[in-house]
Amino acid sequence: MNLYSVDWKEGTGPGPRLKDIVGQERVVARLRAFAQLHESSGTAPGHILLIAPEGMGQILVAAAFAGEFGVNSIAMVKCPEFEIQGDFSALFTNLRERQFLLMSDVDFLRKFCWKGLHEIMHSNQLTLTIGQGPAARNHVMEVRPFTMIATCSKLRECPSELLDGFSLMLNLETYSRTELSEIATRIARKIDVSLEPGANELLAGGCNGSPGHLELIMRRLVRTIGQNNITSEGVRTGFQVLGIRVASPASVLESTDLQELSGVDFEKLVAGLLDRMGFQTEMTKTSGDGGIDVIANLNRAIVGGRYLFQCKRYVANNLIGAPMLRDFYGAVTADRAVKGVFITTSDFTAQAREFGDRVGLELIALPQLQELIREYGPRENSPTDSVCEVSAVSDSV
Repeated sequence: MNLYSVDWKEGTGPGPRLKDIVGQERVVARLRAFAQLHESSGTAPGHILLIAPEGMGQILVAAAFAGEFGVNSIAMVKCPEFEIQGDFSALFTNLRERQFLLMSDVDFLRKFCWKGLHEIMHSNQLTLTIGQGPAARNHVMEVRPFTMIATCSKLRECPSELLDGFSLMLNLETYSRTELSEIATRIARKIDVSLEPGANELLAGGCNGSPGHLELIMRRLVRTIGQNNITSEGVRTGFQVLGIRVASPASVLESTDLQELSGVDFEKLVAGLLDRMGFQTEMTKTSGDGGIDVIANLNRAIVGGRYLFQCKRYVANNLIGAPMLRDFYGAVTADRAVKGVFITTSDFTAQAREFGDRVGLELIALPQLQELIREYGPRENSPTDSVCEVSAVSDSV
């Protein structure tokens, strides 16, 4: 088990602050209020869970939160590296008071760690069993007050035993093209690369929405083109060599493109769209018309809860009728979900819309679906050439 340090002190001035983060407005606002609460009380901040795929800037967010308390260095450990109980206990019993600890990929934490971490989060103590059999005895060790910032890819994959120990659970939001363009400009400054106008926008279109992937691509482009000046033409040429496709936001907006998808692929497209909107999604098994295609949970005050979706990839003149909505409403009612949402590539009959309005179903036809895709970005498949580990430095963008 290796303990890493994320340190901005040497030669780079003060560490990042929450004001330095591009995008993530809702997350930043909640973290700032949380920091102010603990600053005024003088207590160590409670533990935080950041929910997002790898490379979405978790390290920067964690470091920026610590920076609000004047801390320029945080410890970091990768949960899959906990192999024995001794590694786990040594880490926590050697923490400094009020230290910030980033635990990445807590969804890969081994089971033998769950009980210990749960105890630490609630009591700042760790009970160790020494010896075996009748001679075994328990030894309670004190853990100094600290702040853990854990990361996981999806909320449902985090050990449920730990969830009640987090003061905040935050879904990192998807980045817009404009935000990714700004992030590309910042990365260029960090790695001492110049970007010609327009190059940052092209780069933003080839990173699958991930700042960590964006930095990785930029570093590989510099090696590929052999110079520190990245032009728009250089991006196009480099992307062609590396096999990276620049996603066109309009490419999946045409109704013909959507209708050419299989039913399962259309459900995957909707699930991916919901993920980028902040939901934690799960596709169900194939079912009848009254069944549910996608279950989505939203961890958010007031509007949060369990949402059920049915997805129909129909041609334009094949409208959704009221009988299909009645079946869907029956399934939503039986589940006691917050809301049922019906999404189609066609439209709804007048009777269907009347029924939906009366019972509170949300109906999304092709124009509304296209607008959502336009706002949150199309589903993109990562090129095989880009499947590689993003380093801790890349994630710190």
